[in-house]
Amino acid sequence: MNRFFRNLAIALSLAICANSLIAAPKRENLVTRIVNSEYILEEIMAKKETAIPASILQQAKGIILTLNYRGGFFVGGHGGLGVLVAKNPLNGKWGVPAFVSTGGANVGLQLGVKEIDTVYVIMDDETVRRAYTGRFDLSSDASAVAGPVGVLTERKEGRDYKNANILVYTTTKGLFAGFAVKAGWVKPDNIATKEFYNTPFNAPEIVLSDWFDIPREAQALINRLTFYENGGY
Repeated sequence: MNRFFRNLAIALSLAICANSLIAAPKRENLVTRIVNSEYILEEIMAKKETAIPASILQQAKGIILTLNYRGGFFVGGHGGLGVLVAKNPLNGKWGVPAFVSTGGANVGLQLGVKEIDTVYVIMDDETVRRAYTGRFDLSSDASAVAGPVGVLTERKEGRDYKNANILVYTTTKGLFAGFAVKAGWVKPDNIATKEFYNTPFNAPEIVLSDWFDIPREAQALINRLTFYENGGY
């Protein structure tokens, strides 16, 4: 009986997540997604074992902050919602946010549901372009590895992460142990982005534009990104 209710809870959690990816969201819900993204970043940066080095953020071309839910029984999946912020190529500053969705599948004996706060730091312009123009798979379209944490030293500088397109930082909550970051995908949520900005433009015209001002509701997130990029903790 306990197993039945547990599996039912998993199914309901994934159904709710999937439904939220399809339905046109209200603006207040999108504001909540931005606020959650700021919280995710703050949580990642609060611990030395997960904190993104300032030098990595200085080199970064973009960042995706996501809240994912993963669950399943034998065959499972994960899906979530997030925010993409890219640096404006004209001035090198963090630009306006756009919305993305994430997902993936996993096979094996799995029980439980896990909330996974994940930050994808994008290190090249081409991967940023893929993130806001169409779905890309972390297993085939981009090289994703766990990023270095804390203050980088000369010893750390020689590691393989320097060749990666995406550096991944994550915290986990729930029953699962670990998260296969290479088994997922990311794609732009143009319905949400258009709704938030009340515009017919899609993510490419918004993310790298110089005519969209940073919304008041997103200013705290951009300020926090800039703060950490400048070495604040």
